[in-house]
Amino acid sequence: MIIKKISNRLAFFAAACVLLAATAFGQETAEKPLPNLALNRIDGQKWNLKDNRGSLTLLNFWATWCAPCRSEIPVLVRLSDKYKVAGLKVVGVSVDSDNVSQINKFIKDFKIDYSIVLAVPGSILSQQKAIPMSLLIDEKGFLAKKYVGAVEEFVLEKDIKTLLNKRITLHTQTPAGAKKIVSKRAVEKAGN
Repeated sequence: MIIKKISNRLAFFAAACVLLAATAFGQETAEKPLPNLALNRIDGQKWNLKDNRGSLTLLNFWATWCAPCRSEIPVLVRLSDKYKVAGLKVVGVSVDSDNVSQINKFIKDFKIDYSIVLAVPGSILSQQKAIPMSLLIDEKGFLAKKYVGAVEEFVLEKDIKTLLNKRITLHTQTPAGAKKIVSKRAVEKAGN
């Protein structure tokens, strides 16, 4: 049991180190898929980055005490609602995961309807200095864009639309009979 716990923590630590290394020093994109990141959701269920492959994922690091995070959260809620059908998954990573009741109150107050996961207390993820920080991850698991600080809605929306449209273009150029992931009309409709 103890060996399994240590092994799980080491695996988490290694994934977190690689994920953060891929986003360090202003690197804007990844040359290979980001490593899997496995965390607990606020409701106790397991969440991992690998399960989001095939979807555009916006991973947002935030804290309840962070003023810029408070201004950015409503933007993320709107974008999540607007582009969920087109294939966007917004996931919030709470770096102040030691007070779940406070986080739940924050989720209710800000009407957050996307997944919230908890950074392991004491881990590298929980020690993020630059928050909010967001990672836009494409459907193959590559880092498409990194944002440090609160991002204006039009910037996020432009980047999301670009990746969703790129995704549609790639899937519509596949051989006949290939499954279309999402229609261009769904992206256009969400953008209006």
